[in-house]
Amino acid sequence: MTEKIYYNDTAVKEATANVIEHGADDKGNYVVLDRSCFYPEGGGQPADRGVIGEAEVLDVQTVDGEIRHYTSRPLEEAEYLAVVDWERRFDHMQQHTGQHLLSAVFEKEFGMTTKSFHLGTERVSIDLDVPGIQPDQIKRVEEQVNFFVQRQIPIETEWVTQEQAAGLPLRKKPAVEGDIRLVKIADIDINACGGTHLRNTAELGLVKIIRMEKAKGATRIYFLCGNRALNHFDLLQSVTDQLTKSLNAPAAQLPEAATAMLIDRKDKEKQLKKVGARLLELEADSLQPENNMLIKSFEGRPVKEVQQLAQLKTQKCPALYVLFMVPEELHLRFVCAKSKNSPGDMKQVLEKILKSDGGSVGGTENISQGSVSGNGNSEIYTISFQELIKEIT
Repeated sequence: MTEKIYYNDTAVKEATANVIEHGADDKGNYVVLDRSCFYPEGGGQPADRGVIGEAEVLDVQTVDGEIRHYTSRPLEEAEYLAVVDWERRFDHMQQHTGQHLLSAVFEKEFGMTTKSFHLGTERVSIDLDVPGIQPDQIKRVEEQVNFFVQRQIPIETEWVTQEQAAGLPLRKKPAVEGDIRLVKIADIDINACGGTHLRNTAELGLVKIIRMEKAKGATRIYFLCGNRALNHFDLLQSVTDQLTKSLNAPAAQLPEAATAMLIDRKDKEKQLKKVGARLLELEADSLQPENNMLIKSFEGRPVKEVQQLAQLKTQKCPALYVLFMVPEELHLRFVCAKSKNSPGDMKQVLEKILKSDGGSVGGTENISQGSVSGNGNSEIYTISFQELIKEIT
């Protein structure tokens, strides 16, 4: 059985160890060590990473009672120096310890029980068994937790039997059989936990709740601890500095400045929409049909805009048939339309025009659209359209 160094001293960053078993499973190459400072995934805490010899440790899992270290390449049975990615480990310790404090304070202050804990690569969260939490409650919990951080309270671990655990005020019932590992933060929290934790609360530095949301009848609290909280503050400061320059407003007035800018933008968008509609009307008026047909190609125009032009023109002309073409890099698109009371079905007309090229067609009797692959020969489609309209009229 592997000696679990991470249980005896979470500050151990490296150790010599012997590979006592090696193999491969569906997760990849793995080794089992006689002693390990690598924490395997469990209890909401991700696995450690690092190196064993020259092989990267990609994952660590407990499988059938043994700790498997999944490596970037096979390792033979020998002695190696195993080194934990300490930055990752310390980050996990900060987040996990912060979770214990938050969960304890939420429960003691407001009777809110933690249902689950998730430690992600960017955010950390707990789900509390209440449908909602008031902002003043969040503020009170955050202040209390950071007060405990400043007090530099020792964090201790202890192994007890099931019988001993039954007589202790544990925050939640143990989920394991046999001896139980307890993590104690003075009289603030005592809980069964197999994860790695800091030596005292001061190593947390800072705990910051950043968001809350509803989650299947519960409330999910997102928070950051230690270096993650500082990095988040740096990000917010950088964004705030950029916004104060862009909006020409101090940080405290950024919401009002942003609201004013959005209102101004919406007003301008409305004005541009009106101007665009008027320009399309003028363009439609400028298009001159030959007899009862209007055929034109539009290079680099949005199809929806070309459809609007076709509708505007056929609405103003009592007996008009329109074929507009829009060449694109991979397709030739078509808009086929007619005045409301003119005979014929424009969807059927376009289907006949594109039939030989396997084009797709959709739309209605009065206006249809379609396309063929490639740019095609627009003159062939023009002649075909003219002949079909002559047959209809």
